[in-house]
Order: sequence, then structure tokens, then C-alpha cells
Amino acid sequence: MKYCFWVGGYANQNESGISKISYDPDNGFTKLEEYHGFLNPSFVKSHPWKKILYAVEETSPQGQVHTLHFSDGKLNKRDSVTSFGAAPCHLSISENGCFLYAANYSSGSLAAYELNRDGEIIHPSDFVQHSGTGFNPVRQEGPHVHFSAEKDGVLYVCDLGLDQIVLYKNQNGKLIKRGAVQMPAGSGPRHLAFSDHYPDRLYCTAELNSRAYVIQKMPDDNYRIIQEKSTLPEDFSGENTTAAIHLTADGRMLMVSNRGHDSIAVFKADHEGNISAPVFSACVAQPRDFMILGSNVIVGSQRDSCIHAYRLDEESMRLTDAGWTLHLPHPTSFELIV
Repeated sequence: MKYCFWVGGYANQNESGISKISYDPDNGFTKLEEYHGFLNPSFVKSHPWKKILYAVEETSPQGQVHTLHFSDGKLNKRDSVTSFGAAPCHLSISENGCFLYAANYSSGSLAAYELNRDGEIIHPSDFVQHSGTGFNPVRQEGPHVHFSAEKDGVLYVCDLGLDQIVLYKNQNGKLIKRGAVQMPAGSGPRHLAFSDHYPDRLYCTAELNSRAYVIQKMPDDNYRIIQEKSTLPEDFSGENTTAAIHLTADGRMLMVSNRGHDSIAVFKADHEGNISAPVFSACVAQPRDFMILGSNVIVGSQRDSCIHAYRLDEESMRLTDAGWTLHLPHPTSFELIV
């Protein structure tokens, strides 16, 4: 089976920061298309129903959000808007496909944009600015919004700087705060993963303490942490930060990327969604994002400017080298084309 996906990364204006790639497990990678023209498209997100790709321009003191269309077999930029903050690093789309959310890491804010029926940005609908500090005086000197995702009508927003997953409701484009999940001090919640197999569970990777958390949504709409697992071997003593967290399509395995240990930690999920102790597989240097394609796992090396393919063995939960590599500028995000 062949797969097709977009890759975004850190690049200058003359480099192909966005690439369209196909992957055949028997023949490796093929670059189908590339786009250049703006700085650091470090996160890309496609609209679920429209032929539109959104990309951040991760710059400071002001970032941008770009809208790109697929036409005549090419990717063409249609529009650009401000992200209203510094270093936008993540994009997500509302469940109804009517709103786009942009997370500004450095300034600790979230921008919401209303989309028209074609998926184009009409106008900003709301903006929220977080405030406060966290436990770590270097990394948590202020808010750092790193991720958002809407699930069952709740918008979950990870703030690494505040050790919080902040909860919002989108009411006609306005973001109404509904509470927060307080994470352990100094943990630095970065990204979340959800599974329809376990509707009362959410999974969080904490960047600063290299942990994976299982959080249960209670019947009264409160949340509690029910599991905490290290993403590192007990004998590892070096510096490490986690990056991406993803579940396999069947929900049976949870994976987290380690930057420093340079590995993928794989956890097995039981029938209730609770996770086991991890199994570790070495991978490319400074793995940021990765993508699970059936029994294939594609990992991006931000440091070495390449993507590399691995095979996942479900029994051992280990990754083995598939032997395929493609060089791209500092890859940091993947988006599957379906």
C-alpha cells in the first residue's frame, strides 16, 4: 500500500519547507511536490474536506498563518493572516470544519479564525492570551501555548509554561473558558492524543519531565490523572525532552518521541485504555514529529534534516529500520493525505 503526506519544517524562503511525499514500503520515498516562499512552515494542517493546506510561519515577534490551495497539481498560496503572537507552532481545525486554531508558543496565546464553506479564512473570531508562570524559571517564565484540539465539543489547549491543559467551548466563534486540568509542577504539557476506542481517556506527553500521562474524563466533566509513565529507560541520565504523541489506529499502542535519548517509546494500551511500561527503539537524531502508517512509522530528524522509515512489530512493540531515508529541511510535522 502506498501513502501520501505533507511534511513541514524549519526552512528559509529559498528552501522547500513544505513537501508532498509518497511512501511505498517496498520502494521507499518519492518527493512529489515542494513549496517555498516563506520562513519556517514548521506545522502544516489540511482541511478534512477541502483541498486546502494551512501552514504556520513560525517567526517572532509576529507569526503568520498561510492558506494554500491545490490547483493544477500544484500548491499555491492564497492568503496570509497574522497569528496575533510570536512563534506559532501548531494548527488545528474544529470538529465542524468551520474554525481554525493557531497556537502561539512564545507569547502564550491562541487565535481562532472563522472559515467559509471553501475552507478559506474569513476573519479572526477570537483571541485568548494566557498569563502566569510555571515551576521551571527558564522554560516556564511565562505561558507557552503548544497545542490545541477539539474533541466532543471541548477545545483542549496545552500550555507548557503554566502546566495546564486549558478547556474551552467555542460558542459562535468565541472561546469560553470552562476550566483546566492541572498537570504536575514543571511537567510542561506539550501535546495530546485521543482515541475513539477510549472516549473517556486523553493522553498527554509532558516535554519537560519526559512523562506520558493518562487522564480520565469523569462523568461530572472533571478530569483526573490516573497514570504516569516515564518515556525513558531507568538508566538514562542525559538531557531529554519529549515531542510528539500518537496512538495507532486500533488504539492498542501509544507512542512518544524522545529528543536527547533519540528514541520512540512504545506503550501497550489495554481494553480500558490504560498503558503498560514502555519499550524503547532507537531512531534518528532529535525526532520531533512522527507518523504511524499501519505497520510503518515515519520519523523526522529535525537535526539531520531527513525523514526515515521504520517497521513496527506489534508483538515486540519495537521499531526496526526499513532502510529508507529522504532528506528534507529540518522536518517537524506530518499530515497524511487521505
